[in-house]
Amino acid sequence: MKNPIKYLQRNVPVEDEGYKALLVKTYLIVIGLIFTGGFPFLVRGLWYGLIGNQRKKNQEFTQGSKVWGNKIIKYTKSKIYYSNKIEIPNEGHMIFLNHVNELDFPFDCCVVNKPFLANQTIKASIFAYWWMKAMGSQVFDTSHQRTIAISVRNLVAGLKNYSYIVYPEGHNSYSEEIKPLKKGMIKVAFENKIPVYIVLKSGIQSLQYKQEGNTIGYRSAGSLRPEHFKTWEEFRDAIFEVMVREKKILDLEIQSGNFSNSISE
Repeated sequence: MKNPIKYLQRNVPVEDEGYKALLVKTYLIVIGLIFTGGFPFLVRGLWYGLIGNQRKKNQEFTQGSKVWGNKIIKYTKSKIYYSNKIEIPNEGHMIFLNHVNELDFPFDCCVVNKPFLANQTIKASIFAYWWMKAMGSQVFDTSHQRTIAISVRNLVAGLKNYSYIVYPEGHNSYSEEIKPLKKGMIKVAFENKIPVYIVLKSGIQSLQYKQEGNTIGYRSAGSLRPEHFKTWEEFRDAIFEVMVREKKILDLEIQSGNFSNSISE
């Protein structure tokens, strides 16, 4: 088992020691939450798992992740701003979100609150991997052609009951700029006719140099359907264009300081 503190701080290019401390606090705080605010969700989730109700089990653990998100919002004295109404499809969609840094997860658990579609590197973090799986999240294994095929089949089957959060940039950007989108999940969505629901967030980067009192904004950009495009490249370019355009709108709203729709957790 990896040293959790060293694992959390691995390859973090942010020099701010406050951010690194917040990062460790964010993930270690889960241990305490299991026996406090998250305990009822843990018990109900385990119970539903024992009686074979997998869907209810996943729902309990997903709701439990929101306790974590709310705790971090309160701890960082953050405000959540909704640019517009965000209506996340409960099933059948990939939910594309921009990926800023390691603190995306608690905020996205709170606001979007859906299981994740992650790559196999998450397995290195034993507890995070276990909790994500308990939420109904899927780990997409790209190590071999056979495992890719199995992962695609599992994904398509899972979409009958769930929608999954995907970070199409494929890595932390540590910036508010939308980075080029990776081929993988976009091509899978295109080939399997999986619609993509797009959500943008703004303000997470500010936690890298100021750990309290930030406003984190979210904005829905609606859905794009792959059958409306001739190639996966056209689909990718359309998604990227929407993400860049809607992110600029959200950034300007955050910068204006007019947070009439904001909430404080």
